[in-house]
Amino acid sequence: MKLNELKNENFKKRKRVGRGIGSGYGKTAGRGMKGQKSRSGVSINGFEGGQMPLHMRMPKHGFKTIKKFRKVVVNTNFFNELLEKKIIKEKSKISLSDLVILTNSKKNTRLKILLGDKLKSNLTIEAHAVSEKALKEFKRVGGDVNIVNFVKERSSKDKNKENKSLGKKTKDNKKTSKDKKVSRKNEDNSKLMKDKENIEKTKTKSSTNNISQKIKATKTREKKLTKKE
Repeated sequence: MKLNELKNENFKKRKRVGRGIGSGYGKTAGRGMKGQKSRSGVSINGFEGGQMPLHMRMPKHGFKTIKKFRKVVVNTNFFNELLEKKIIKEKSKISLSDLVILTNSKKNTRLKILLGDKLKSNLTIEAHAVSEKALKEFKRVGGDVNIVNFVKERSSKDKNKENKSLGKKTKDNKKTSKDKKVSRKNEDNSKLMKDKENIEKTKTKSSTNNISQKIKATKTREKKLTKKE
């Protein structure tokens, strides 16, 4: 076996154009003679000479949901197939996480069970929603469907944003607490300084009063002495 001898049956050969008259696609290469479409660099497909084109005349349908979670519908046929392939045992309990793995559904998917064919054995399943007929079918066989409320999981980006915001808040709180402590210290220091100044003032006043009293006493003594003489 050589590389040039390998063959791929699924491979479709490309139409070789402009390689001689014998192929039928030589000379003009299937483009015809002259005209706009025979030239290169022409994007005329779908152009209708200024008339409203077909793809714009057709009615619009469908929409993009604002909600960032997917909806997956699971049929009762799916469970029958799993039982036939022996992926699930009879009378088994299937949790929501197991159902997500079995359906190959992605993150933030809302799982709903609908009725298809009749169930072959009883099963107890957890899901976000069930139709009335499907629930009756499960109960008829002897199984049940436990409904679990759908809770959207937060993405890593949202979690990082929350952590950052919490970090900023804690930093701001720390700063405010530090500022408050500093302001309290400053107030205490200012109060102490004022008290010291008041004490000094009182001391100076008392000293001046004592001196004035002494001076008065000395003057009175001098007067008495002069009178005696």
